[in-house]
This record gives sequence, structure tokens and C-alpha cells, in this order.
Amino acid sequence: MTQSFQIIPTNGVNINTFIEGKGKPVIFVHGWPESWYSWRHQIDPFKAAGYKVIIPDIRGYGQSDKPKDINSYSLNEITKDLIGILNYLNEDAAHIIGHDWGAPISWYTSLLFPERVLSVSGLSVPFNPFDKIPPIKLYKSIFKDIFFYILYFQKKGAPEKELEENIERTLRLIYCNSDALGMKKMLHHSLDGLKEKKEKTSTFLKGMNEPEFLPKWLSEKDMRYFVGEFQNSGMFGPLNRYRCMDLDWSELYKLSLNKITKPACFITGSLDPVNFFIPGVNLFDSVGKNYEDLRTKKLLNDVGHWTQQEAPNEVNKILLDFLEKI
Repeated sequence: MTQSFQIIPTNGVNINTFIEGKGKPVIFVHGWPESWYSWRHQIDPFKAAGYKVIIPDIRGYGQSDKPKDINSYSLNEITKDLIGILNYLNEDAAHIIGHDWGAPISWYTSLLFPERVLSVSGLSVPFNPFDKIPPIKLYKSIFKDIFFYILYFQKKGAPEKELEENIERTLRLIYCNSDALGMKKMLHHSLDGLKEKKEKTSTFLKGMNEPEFLPKWLSEKDMRYFVGEFQNSGMFGPLNRYRCMDLDWSELYKLSLNKITKPACFITGSLDPVNFFIPGVNLFDSVGKNYEDLRTKKLLNDVGHWTQQEAPNEVNKILLDFLEKI
């Protein structure tokens, strides 16, 4: 498999990129805490359908460069990384598909570089404009008395120390508490659903359920690969995506008021915790108003946050059907 990777110089950094297949390029963008490997189930089906599969390790992850400047992890910079990959490969335009943080990266790539994007798909995180006040200020007002992980991640050093102490346990807890099985357990034990009750001074992993075994979608081999990637990269770069949220707001607020104009697709799981972030709001029902051409919108029953890993066959069919009509 090593021959399928290239270290691509782009936008002042070197990005480790998986490339296989021939045809129209499709860029797959992973989220946190993930890897190019999160898209492993999409490689063969998309190659067989006649697409060139391009999967980068986002800066800060895996074998890609890990800049030390927190501000270098902004949406502006990461989207330029992707365009630089297309330039290096002499590709005029590509379909782009993102999951978790990869979804906002994909949405904004289509807004910032519309001439380079054929279509845009997001898994788990829909496109929404920024609020009128910076995100961190907003979260501080909403979560002033209780723990909220994005505010915790703003602290440089403490989150890295907690998450890196035992990478295997960290990933096991995150993956297994946010998939369908983990979410069912959480909902079953909480009359208030997913309302966060941890004290403000808590830490990220505190209170998470310790899984007895890995779920069907995540093998021991898969886990070993993910662990190895984060043992190599650490968590500083990955966490910096959260630390750039106010910078993103200052740079992209006006742009965020525009609708996504490219042909778009949105997929999420019925048990994805993102759907429960705002009490009383059905996130999936609200998806659509911020798009001019939302052609596909799917809710997958009994699927948690790790959409394309938990339900690869369903996701592949939805995405390939969507792309076929463009």
C-alpha cells in the first residue's frame, strides 16, 4: 500500500496523500480524531466506479507536516492545502467529500474556490453560517457553568497531556462513545438525552463509558493503525483546528452568509451526537436552507458519528448515486 502515497508539497507544507484510481478526482477529507484511513471503505468502490481517489492526511495528522503556529490550522490554510494538491496533480477540479471537521473544510473549499469544485458532500456536520459573535465567546456564554469540550480544547497543553497519556485508551473511548452502540447506552442512561452535566473543571475523557470490546465497524487492526498515526503525530496539530474557530470567524464570517452553490449532498446518522448539540433543535430537519442545490439529504438509522465507517455500503451507494447525476 505504500506505493499509493505521495508526499505533496502544497501551501508551504508537505501533505501525505493517498492516491489511487483513474477518472474524475474525488477528495475525501477526514475529521477529528481521524486519518486518511477513515475512508478505507470508500477506496475500492470509488475506483471501481471510475474515480481517482485522493485522501490527504490533513496538516497536523499522520505523516503530514505539523506546523507549530496555531493559526496555521485555519480553514483558510487547510482549504488552500487541498487546492495545492489539485494543482500538483494537474487536476482542474474535483468532487469533495468531508466528514466531521472535514465537512466544514469541504463546504468552505467550495465557497472559497468554486471553480475548482465539481460538487460538495458533507457527512455529520451540515453547513451553517457563523453567528454574529465569535464562536468561543458564544460558547462561553452558553456553557458558563458546565464543561464543554470545545472550550476545554482552547487550553494549550492540558488537553494534549490528557489525550496523549494513553492514545489507545483515548481513541477507544472517543470512537466507542460516539458510535451507534455508545450513543444508545448514553441515551438509555440519561433521561435528559445528551445534555452535558460534567462540571466546568472536568476533563474531556472523564465520565466516558469504558467499552468492553470494539464495535463491529472497528477491528483491532484498524485500531492499531489509528493508534500508530497519533503516536506519530500527537494531538497538538489536530486540536489546533478547534483553536482556530475565532480566527475562522474573523476571516470567513461574511462568506459564511452565502449559500453553498455547488451540487450538494448531506448524510448523517440518526444517533450522531452532532444532532443533539442544540437542545430542542432537530438539526437534520433544518438542513437545506443554506444550500442552493442540495440534491441529496439522507438520515441513516442506527448509525452514530463515524458515518462512512459504521455504514460504508449505504454511504457509498448514496454518494456514488449522487455523483453519477452530476
